[in-house]
Amino acid sequence: MRRAFLAALSFANLCYLRIWSELLTYNHTDVYLMVTPPKPVEYFAVIANVLVAAVVIWGLSILAVRVLKGRSFRLAEMAVVLGLCIPLNGLRSVLSNRFPYLKSPLIILLGVNGVMLLGACVAIVALVVIVFFHRKLAAAAIAVLAVLSPFCAVTFGQALWKASHYDASQYANKATVPMIAGARKFPRVLWFIADEWDYRLTFVDRDSSLALPEIDRLRKGAIYAGNALPPGPETPISIPGYYGGRLVSSVIWDGPRQLLLTYPKGNAAPVPWSAQPSVFQRAGALGVNTALVEWFHPACRILSGLSYCTWRPMAMQYNSMGDSFWQILPHQARSLFETTMFSLFGRPLSAGQQTSTYRAILGEAETLANDTAFGFTLVHLPIPHAPHAYNRKTGEFTLGNSPIAGYVDSLALLDRTVGEIRRSMENAGTWDSTTVLFTSDHPYREAMQLDGKSDPRIPYILKLAGQKEGVEYTQQFNTVLTSDLLIGVLRGEIAGAASVGAWLDRNRERSLAK
Repeated sequence: MRRAFLAALSFANLCYLRIWSELLTYNHTDVYLMVTPPKPVEYFAVIANVLVAAVVIWGLSILAVRVLKGRSFRLAEMAVVLGLCIPLNGLRSVLSNRFPYLKSPLIILLGVNGVMLLGACVAIVALVVIVFFHRKLAAAAIAVLAVLSPFCAVTFGQALWKASHYDASQYANKATVPMIAGARKFPRVLWFIADEWDYRLTFVDRDSSLALPEIDRLRKGAIYAGNALPPGPETPISIPGYYGGRLVSSVIWDGPRQLLLTYPKGNAAPVPWSAQPSVFQRAGALGVNTALVEWFHPACRILSGLSYCTWRPMAMQYNSMGDSFWQILPHQARSLFETTMFSLFGRPLSAGQQTSTYRAILGEAETLANDTAFGFTLVHLPIPHAPHAYNRKTGEFTLGNSPIAGYVDSLALLDRTVGEIRRSMENAGTWDSTTVLFTSDHPYREAMQLDGKSDPRIPYILKLAGQKEGVEYTQQFNTVLTSDLLIGVLRGEIAGAASVGAWLDRNRERSLAK
């Protein structure tokens, strides 16, 4: 009886291996993307989940021994072996931090069909093992689980220690600078970075079932570039490049309050992002109030010179559980049967978190877009980046289990977002008087899996204050120039489409220099 309970407790504890890893083994680089360290309530919830699961499993094992006989008992043994899939999946998730192909990059390597075929092969092998070797495997599993039961004391002890030593002081945002009283209101700039927005899939090879009326309308009344390249291949690199106006070759996450940047030229030693000049400091020096609504990077903990700053992290399993004990408790259990992209429940918790993040950022974006007290505002949108939560057919946030094809739905959401922001500004009378830029930080990295093609270009649509007619700029340039370009707009040096084209002609070569 005692051995059975220890095996049940050990099994339950191992089922939560991924969650224990997230709560107990995070390191100095991991905390960069955390809003706070794990809260005490998260530790209490996982302890409660393990204990509840252990009691239930123990009760079922006693029932099986007393009631089931013969073939029925063999089914119980098979269930024991099948149940090992849960802790094994947790082990896969933990090891994926060291071996990325154990998670989503496997889709890039094999494609969706390849991953499904691999999964089917694994399932067939597992079925054969369960049917023909269940007795020996069940006995061995129970013995191993009993031996590993002291591990429960280790995890529980660590959890209680961390809960009692919770300290989020290093995760606080930097103080914003005071609003400039009587700051000049015009020229005024509003800059949107739509994460992972792809040029080709938007304009060249658009899905035949996808309509983007708001983006097309915006393009017809703005300067649009057909050969714009991003500052980097991914968000961690592109965003510091954009904000500093200088290409970045690599980054290192250095605790909750710092990012180390390496530039491709000059001193090869990494330098702190917090010590680098930013577009916000340059705009503030011109006498305007600045605002940043950031997604992904904890920029508000790092950058200075902002009048207003908020940031939200990318939706992941560990930050999609909720806030209260009664939210976290069932969500931790549910998360054992899903990933960031897939869920046996049809829609991962991360998709719900993405929806909440998107709505909060959109609300702030509309407020700041219409507040003329801010002369320079930058909004980093979490779309069309995954997890894809928007269903374009219904217009509702109900999409799930669509890690690749869902990108098309997220493009539709971006189009809807452009329209909502524009209408709010038109209703407030700020659209015509504001220079508005919509661009991206990198193209869609899984484009090859979507339709077998890829393109390095990103959308770049710049609507100047008062502009009504569309103008195409065809020369290639790197959008790392954007900070300098928009500062020129704020200074009044760039005020028309012709001056934008001339400025890009003068500066584009330096943006492409290796």
